[in-house]
Amino acid sequence: MFDPLYAVAVVVPIFNVERYLPECLDSLARQTIFDRCQVVLVDNGSSDSSPAIAAEFAARHPNVWAFVHAEGKAGGARNAGMDLVSARYITFCDSDDVLPEDALEIMWRTAVKERVPLTIGRMETFPEETNWPWLRYFGKQVQVHPGIENIPEMIHGGSACHKLFDIEFIRANNIRFREGVHFEDAFFSVPAMLLADRIAMVPSTVYKYRKRAAEDSTMDKLWERTANYWDHLLLEEYLMTLRSRLSGHRQEVLNRFLVRSYQGFALRAPQVLPEEELYQLFQRARAVYTLVTPDAVLASTHDARHRVPFLAMYMNWYELFARPDQAVGGVYGRGGDLYLDVAVPSALLPLTKVSSTSVHVERIQADPESGGVLVAGRFVLNGLPMGQPMRNRMQLWVEKSGQMVPARQVWRSDLLATRDDLAWGGFEAVVPAGALKDGEFPLKLVFCTSGRDVSRPCMTTTAMLRSARPMKVADRWVLPLSKGKDNAVLVVREARGRDGDKDWEDFLEGLDQDQKKRKAPFWRARAIRRATLRFYRRKEIWLIGERRDTAQDNSLHLFTYLRKHERRRKAYYVIEKGSADRAKLKRLGNVVAHSSWKHKLLMLHASLLINAYDIDSYMLPDGWDRTKYLKHLNWRIGARRVFLQHGVTDEDGSKALHRNRTGVDLVFATSDREAQYFSEHMHYGDQAKALGFPRFDALQPDRGRRRVLLMPTWRKYLTIPSYLQQDGADQDAVDEIFRESTYRAFMVELLRHPKLMEALEHYDYVLDFLPHYEMRNMIDGVVPDHPRVQRLDQTKVSVQTALRQCDLFITDWSSVHFDMAYLGTPLVYARFDPDEYWAKHARKGYFEAAYDGFGPVCGNVEEVVTEVIRYLSNGCVREPEYDHRARAFFAFEDRDNCARATAAIAELAASNR
Repeated sequence: MFDPLYAVAVVVPIFNVERYLPECLDSLARQTIFDRCQVVLVDNGSSDSSPAIAAEFAARHPNVWAFVHAEGKAGGARNAGMDLVSARYITFCDSDDVLPEDALEIMWRTAVKERVPLTIGRMETFPEETNWPWLRYFGKQVQVHPGIENIPEMIHGGSACHKLFDIEFIRANNIRFREGVHFEDAFFSVPAMLLADRIAMVPSTVYKYRKRAAEDSTMDKLWERTANYWDHLLLEEYLMTLRSRLSGHRQEVLNRFLVRSYQGFALRAPQVLPEEELYQLFQRARAVYTLVTPDAVLASTHDARHRVPFLAMYMNWYELFARPDQAVGGVYGRGGDLYLDVAVPSALLPLTKVSSTSVHVERIQADPESGGVLVAGRFVLNGLPMGQPMRNRMQLWVEKSGQMVPARQVWRSDLLATRDDLAWGGFEAVVPAGALKDGEFPLKLVFCTSGRDVSRPCMTTTAMLRSARPMKVADRWVLPLSKGKDNAVLVVREARGRDGDKDWEDFLEGLDQDQKKRKAPFWRARAIRRATLRFYRRKEIWLIGERRDTAQDNSLHLFTYLRKHERRRKAYYVIEKGSADRAKLKRLGNVVAHSSWKHKLLMLHASLLINAYDIDSYMLPDGWDRTKYLKHLNWRIGARRVFLQHGVTDEDGSKALHRNRTGVDLVFATSDREAQYFSEHMHYGDQAKALGFPRFDALQPDRGRRRVLLMPTWRKYLTIPSYLQQDGADQDAVDEIFRESTYRAFMVELLRHPKLMEALEHYDYVLDFLPHYEMRNMIDGVVPDHPRVQRLDQTKVSVQTALRQCDLFITDWSSVHFDMAYLGTPLVYARFDPDEYWAKHARKGYFEAAYDGFGPVCGNVEEVVTEVIRYLSNGCVREPEYDHRARAFFAFEDRDNCARATAAIAELAASNR
C-alpha cells in the first residue's frame, strides 16, 4: 500500500559531493510540495563530509531519511532507496544537481491527471547548455503519447532524473537499477520507456544537470575505461530479453537504441581491449546484433566507419572487426559511388557504401625540381581505414585541361594526431604547368578502382588560401583560387616576355573590377590597394606583431634589431593603442595602432607578415572576416608568412603546426633537431631553418637577486584560448572545471608547502609565480598571502626580464625551459600530470626530459620541494651534465640570432619579387 502522506518520493544517491550537496538539498527543500515529498538520501560510501551534511538535513526535516549503503555503486544506492519508498510516484536526483522549485509538483500533477506510468520533463545543463535531439519533442503544453514509438529519439534520454515513475508500474515490471556498473540509469529508464503504454511530456524544465570537471565525470572517460565496453554490452543483452514483449514499432525503437548506443564501443574496442577480451566481446555482441536488421544499422549509425563493426558481426568476420585496416585495403567504384572492396551478400551491400568522401587541397606551390606545380592535400573515404596505404591508385584531374597526373598517397603526422586511421590520408601530385593553356581549371581527385573510377572535387582549405599567391612557373602565371562553393581551381595565363607580365597585371586588375561590380567582400579594400599601389610599389613592407596587446617575444626583439640596425627596411609593429607594452616600442618609431587606418593600409601592401603567434588570429584588423579575407584579399596582396615561434617546439604540434595547416613560408627553429622535426615530421622541407630565436640575443643572465620563478604552461582543456571567441556560459563551464582540476590543486599545494616556505625564509629567496598568458585570469586564490610568494604582473615585468633575473626556474611543460637552458639557469621539471597532459593537451615529440632535459624531473609536490631545497642549499648551481645537454642542443650560442633572422627573411622576400 502507498502512504497517503506522500505524493512523490525522491531518491538521492550521494558520493563525495560535499561541495555541491548543500545546493542540491536546498533545491529539494524549496519544492512547492516539499511537505508531501518523501526524500531518501543514500550515501554510497563517501570519504568526505557528505554523510554528515545529509544527516544534518534529515535531522531538520521529518520527511527526510538518510543512511549509508556502500555497495553496488550508484545503482545499489538507488535500489536501496527505492526499496524504502512508500509514495506512489518516484523520481531520482543526483547529489550535485538541482531541481527548479515547482519541478516535483508539475510532474506529480501531470501524472495524476493523465494517469500515466511515466512522466518526462525538460532537462537543462549548467553552466553550459546542451541541445539534446530529443528536446524537440517538448511543446508548449503537456503532451500524452501512447508509447515511445511516437517519440523514438526520447529513448536516448536515458537519465532517470527528469522522469517521474509510477512505482506500481516499476515494481510490476521488475525494473531495477543494475548494481556495480556504469550506465545504471539506462538499465532503469530505457526499459521503463519501452514498456510504458502512456507517456506524458511536460514542457517545463524539471531538472538542472550540473556539468562538472572532465576528470570527475564517468562519461568523460567513456571510451577509455575497459569496463564500459562490458557494462554497456550487458545493457544491450538485458534489453534484448524485453524484445518479445514489445510491439513491432517498439522493437524498431529498441533496435535503433541498441545500434546507436553501442556503435562507438564497437568501433573503438580493438584499440582498447586485449585480444582475448576483444574476441569474447565480439562473440557476445554478435549474439545481440545478428538479431538486428541491417536496415536498423544503416539508419542508426553515424557513417560507414561505424557500420564496419556490425558488418563484421553479420559475417562472423573477426579479422574485419579487430583489424579493419588489414581486412579492407581499398574501395570499389559502382554507379558513381564508392564501396569498401569486400565481398558481401547483397543484403549487406548498403553497409559497405562509403558514406562520404572529402578531398581538400592544402598547399599549391611551385615545384622547382620538376618545373611544375605541386598540389598537396588530404582525403577521407569514410569507412576505409587509412592506417596504411590503400590498394587503389589515385590521379589528380585538372578538369577542362586534358591533364590527368598521378597522385601519390602520403603519410601525415597531423592526420595521425587527429585520428590513428587517417595517417595515410595525404596526397601529392605535380601538374606540368607548361602543358596548361590559358583558363580556369577545377581540380578533382580520381580514385582508380577495379570497377569504375570515381572522382571527387577538391575543396579549398584555410592553409591553401593562406599561401595562395600568383606564381610564375614554366612561362605560365598560375594562381590558386577558391571558386563557387569552395572549389579549388588553378587560374593560368601564358607569361612569355614583357608583354606576358603586363597582360597578367591587366588580368588581375580585371578581377578587381569584377569584384567591384559584384560588390563582393573586400572590393573596397582592393580598390584602395590599387589606388595607393604607386606609393608602395618598390617598398618592401615588413609587418610585425605578436598578440594584439603584447610586445615581449621574438617579434619585439626582431623589430628592435631592425629599427636599430636595419632602419632602411620598412618594418612596422602592430599593437593595440592601449597596450601596456606599447611604451617600450614608442622610441623605436614605426609603431602602428591595431585596426587603425594605417594598419589596414599596410596590410594591403605588406610583403611579409611576421609573427611569433598565429597571424590571422592576431594581425587582422577588427572587422576583417578571416574567411572572406583569405578568399578575396590575401592572394591579391601575396604577402609571405613568417612564423618566428614563441617557444621551442619539442612536442608533436603537427595537428596545428603542420605545413599543410599553417600555410607558413618560413618557420624558425633553435636547433638542428627542431628544424629537422619541422622539415620531416611536419613537411616544411627547407622552409624550416635553424636560425635561433631573436629574443635569445637579449637573453643574458642577471642572477643573484635571490628569486625562484615558477612558470607553468597552460592547459587547453582548462581555459578558453584568447584566439577563440566564446560566450559567458562557456567561460562559466571552464571556470568550474579549473576549480576542480589537478592543475589548480598542485599549484595550491606547492605554493603553500610548509617546507618550501621555511626554505625560502631560511635561504632568503622569494618565489615569483608567473601564470601563462592564457591562464592569467583564472588563478585567483592560487597564490597565498605570504611574504615569500608573489604573483608577477606581465604588464609590469616582462617574461624575459623574469627569466633573466631568476636564480632557479620551476616549470611543468613550458617550452621556456629551453630559454633557461640557454641562460645556464638551473631548473626543476614539475611534471605532476603526464597522463592527463599527453591525453588532453599535447602529443609527445622528439624531446624526452628524462634523457634530454636540463634538470631533474619530478612527479609530485614532495619531489619538487625536495629538489628546490637542494638547489637553494647549493647556491642554485646547475650540474655539469645539464650544462653538456644544453650545449649539445642549440645550433648557436651567440648574439647573432636577429642578424640571421633578418637575412633569412630578406632572402624569402627576394624570392617573391
